[in-house]
Amino acid sequence: MPVSHAVADVVMNKASQADLGRVTALAAVFAPVKDPRKPKGVRHPLTAVLTVLTMALLCGARDCRQAADRVAELPQPLLGAAGARTHPVLGIRIPPGRDTLRRLAEAVDAAVLDRLICAWLTTLLEVRTGVGLALDGKTVRNTRPGTGVDVQLFSAMRHDTAVVIAQVQVPADTTEVTQIAALLDPVDITGMTITADAAHPSHDTATYLLKRDAGYAFTVKGNRPGLLTAITDRLPAAVPALAAATHTEHRNGHRVTRTIWTAPADGVDFPGAVQVFRIRRDTYAPDGQRVSKHLLHGITSLTCTATEIAAHVRSHWGIENKIHWIRDVLLGEDHHHAYLGTVAHAMAALRNLALALIRLAGHTRIKQLMERHHANKMLIPTLLNAAIR
Repeated sequence: MPVSHAVADVVMNKASQADLGRVTALAAVFAPVKDPRKPKGVRHPLTAVLTVLTMALLCGARDCRQAADRVAELPQPLLGAAGARTHPVLGIRIPPGRDTLRRLAEAVDAAVLDRLICAWLTTLLEVRTGVGLALDGKTVRNTRPGTGVDVQLFSAMRHDTAVVIAQVQVPADTTEVTQIAALLDPVDITGMTITADAAHPSHDTATYLLKRDAGYAFTVKGNRPGLLTAITDRLPAAVPALAAATHTEHRNGHRVTRTIWTAPADGVDFPGAVQVFRIRRDTYAPDGQRVSKHLLHGITSLTCTATEIAAHVRSHWGIENKIHWIRDVLLGEDHHHAYLGTVAHAMAALRNLALALIRLAGHTRIKQLMERHHANKMLIPTLLNAAIR
């Protein structure tokens, strides 16, 4: 980059310079991550590489090639705040290239990186009793690390903020059901309500959560036939007159009605069970014709109202459409055949970080915001200033 361009970058958007400290604060998050390279010959600090890679994701980069393009476009103030190396002759900051980004994403300890990111994000969130925490697994397609099994990640997302505060990679020889402790041990879940899909309602999981002073709200399906039968036997008939609560909303021209029935869990052999519930979701077209009906059953340790139970169950699916869907569709997580093993996990952790920063800054139009960052990368410090408080 010519020196004249570097001077122009310093002058550009001078009002944003006060926010550059937030970029440095972001780089500090990565400081404890061990650099896997030998010290001799290292040109780009690991913290700087991870920081500029995060900024590239904030600009909508979908892979290392696009990330390298975004990083190459970063203004000098951002590269300086991230700690990028200085050219020994020209005195300007040099961005890492595609190969460096890729090599370090592959070599870094993804589990440590993920744990540090999640722990830091937790410090940015308000402590709230009773907040929901959604657990769900996601298979990252096209990432078979020589085992014939795609990488599977198991995540925990707060209902209120849609921020992932825990994530682990599931070993290839097991499933997410066995990873509850590995996922939640580093997290203070006291007073939280843990929600999970039908794979998780087991005595071991419920007992673990109760010992950690957390509640639960599980959906139950045919894979737990005995428990499902015990639940349905205790619930009243699925008629409107016996419903505990009904909620109607209009979405995309359709009318969606959710009805919930509850009953005491007396006699149900399940640790800490207080209530059982049934939720029916009916969707009607603009002409009034019903186009779908979805029925689910569940069990909970909560003593709250039927409306609150329904809200927890509905919020649980935010991990699918606010995290997994965006990582898949907007950021192309499942479309990179070269992202094997550690790379897939490391990139997923950084994508979670980028999405969390956007949401903590109060933004909901993620694609639009990333396009704005791509057009003007000096908007990134402003975002970080709003997110990091």
